[in-house]
Amino acid sequence: MIVPMKFVTLVLMRDDREAVLRALQKTGSMMLCEQEGAVRAGTENTAALRRMEKLLSDLKPYAPKAGMFAQKPQVDTAALETPRTDDTETAEQMEKLLARIEKIKERLKQVSDRQTALFPWARLSASSADLEDGAYTSYTLGTVPAKQFAAFSAYCTENGAALETVSETEQTVYVVLAVLKEASLQDLAEYGFQKYTLPPFDGTVETGLRNIADEQNRLQTELDEATAQLQKYTAESLAPQVLCEHYRAESDIEDTPFLSTEQTVLFSGWVPEKRVAEVEQAVQSVTDVYDLIARDPEENEDVPTELENKKLVSQFEGITNMFSVPTYGGYDPNAVMAPWYWIIFGLMMGDAGYGLMMVILIAIVKKIMKPKGDTKKLINVLLYSSITTILCGVLFGSYFGETWHPILFSPLENPVQMLIVTLGVGVAHIFTGLFVQIVNHIKAGHWLDAICDQVSWILVISGICLIFVKPARTVGMVLAIVGAVIILLTAGRAKKGIFGKITGGLVGLYGITNYLSDILSYSRILALSLATGVVGMVMNMLAGMIQSSVIGFILSLVIYVVGHVFNLVLGLLSAYVHDCRLQYIEFYGKFYEGSGKLFKPLSINPKYIQIQENGGN
Repeated sequence: MIVPMKFVTLVLMRDDREAVLRALQKTGSMMLCEQEGAVRAGTENTAALRRMEKLLSDLKPYAPKAGMFAQKPQVDTAALETPRTDDTETAEQMEKLLARIEKIKERLKQVSDRQTALFPWARLSASSADLEDGAYTSYTLGTVPAKQFAAFSAYCTENGAALETVSETEQTVYVVLAVLKEASLQDLAEYGFQKYTLPPFDGTVETGLRNIADEQNRLQTELDEATAQLQKYTAESLAPQVLCEHYRAESDIEDTPFLSTEQTVLFSGWVPEKRVAEVEQAVQSVTDVYDLIARDPEENEDVPTELENKKLVSQFEGITNMFSVPTYGGYDPNAVMAPWYWIIFGLMMGDAGYGLMMVILIAIVKKIMKPKGDTKKLINVLLYSSITTILCGVLFGSYFGETWHPILFSPLENPVQMLIVTLGVGVAHIFTGLFVQIVNHIKAGHWLDAICDQVSWILVISGICLIFVKPARTVGMVLAIVGAVIILLTAGRAKKGIFGKITGGLVGLYGITNYLSDILSYSRILALSLATGVVGMVMNMLAGMIQSSVIGFILSLVIYVVGHVFNLVLGLLSAYVHDCRLQYIEFYGKFYEGSGKLFKPLSINPKYIQIQENGGN
């Protein structure tokens, strides 16, 4: 059901603005609206939020690895309202450590680059001072391609240059070339000679490499110490998370639009009707000087939608919201959709063994993870669907892909019967959507639309179905003809002129192809049911083929576990997606036109932590 809304206007003293907004944020009852000429408080907390978000991102490599079922840490609201000085100091220390670590890493890279540059010259006995040009001789370091070295060496000898090979690889020779200043070697480049400039070093190259190694060890020790300290901080402190959520809450307040005078401010927004008193109490807890006016929505106002359903139905709301949020003042389809989603999911899985696995695994996940919000609702949908999975498995005698005493029949042995069942489910599902639209038309006083656009198709489809039942064939033909005549005569009623009305009727009657296509779409229930059963049966066959020995028996257990878990996960994903598709296209296409927006009040919505409930008790 869609909750009635009130548009609330709140006027208060300027000095009470932040305190009132914090009180409203705690209640999570008011969705504040943008107003023409509205202003915002600033961006100070937004900048601080970005800084903490960056800190948390940078800390990820140093944080303890979270397990698969790790829960968010719990923090009370007081810590979010007023962060401790220790948390601020700890966050600053973390930032400093990160900066220090980055500086050490940069220095290590520079030292490593120097080491790489010096390494080929490790055997060079001369010091950097020895390589300086003398009065008569100049020294040049360089590299020559190995395949050209012989020719290069001969050229140097012929021209009176001294050549010393320092080291070599398969591709390159590292040399020192001593040349008299009066000599002139013009053709070195023709032999691939390239000058090599050594980085600064003290003494010989060997000494320089030892110094570099000592510096690397020192820097690595500093890096290890800083990393260990940072890892300790991240393991023991929630300071960045707490500060991040504090600044997030403050940023939301900071970003709240309001109209302002020198002494007063004005807020306006939407509040569920039953929570208006709660909003007023929140304001009264801060100030006695205020004015609160609540009115009903006006025509054509963009009112947000909040849904309120029974616990079972409410778990399915996320499925509808993924498609389209119900329009305020429109129809909430969840109470009608939820039972069908539940039934069709069970038919698609259709295995009692897998249904029991779902119950056990989902119960474990809920116990360990303690999910909240939309995640909890999705898990509950799967948990509820495990019941229909078990029931359908028992009816069709499917237990981990094996058939055993079906109450009705086995889909693997009687696929045609199963196809008939799935098509029957499709007809019933589509008829439900048509009946809902009939009710909507009747409530709006559009009786003619209900008869012409929905009742007529119910008659046509029912008649076609009854034609295949021999005792009711005549009745079926009558119903189909009556429905077709209604469509032919009324589908073009909105058109102008007799030709337009006739054409509209013919086009409307052609819509039978769309309905037949929609009904055939439900054959995917058969396909998924058979796929789950066949894959499970194949896993059982593979395991049974290797059970001739003790080792084979142990391996078969592995195949059973891995194979059936894989089949379960694949089946759940397929059933979830295809069940949603049947609801969105075949079902909602018959009556639902959701174009609303969700009610999103000003509230505390932590990303990295959980708020302790009842003080953590």
